[in-house]
Amino acid sequence: MKIEDVLHKIGNLPYLTLDVDCTLEEASNKVSDVEHLRTIYVVGHQGQLQGILSLGKLVGSLISAGHKPYFHSRSILARITAKKVADIMDKYVVYARKEEDSDSILVRMLDNHIKEIPVVDEDKKIIANIGIIDLWKLIENRRKL
Repeated sequence: MKIEDVLHKIGNLPYLTLDVDCTLEEASNKVSDVEHLRTIYVVGHQGQLQGILSLGKLVGSLISAGHKPYFHSRSILARITAKKVADIMDKYVVYARKEEDSDSILVRMLDNHIKEIPVVDEDKKIIANIGIIDLWKLIENRRKL
């Protein structure tokens, strides 16, 4: 079953996108307006997926580095100087395309220890977000038939 078929059956999980130029303060305000948020996707000016940002990393960057004396000095410096989401985002993003096989995407998610995966188009613009539980249930139900 292709990811495109999965999207028709299970729908789309809510997600938040932030522009690469979004400040950490702006990100904080936007995140507080969204319920049940796990993942933040960072997009470029044309809407292409550029990175991913966890809530933990965002909150950690907003809190004073002085609260965690066990941080390495390089980590503290990075946290203090970070101003935009692009400064703290992870640039390596695991994603899926709608023409890919759902079984291989589930394995990719397991291999990378991720609970949600963005689905992107040929221009690398996000078109959907899939959760591992929904995908796994759909695959298991298909196997039982």
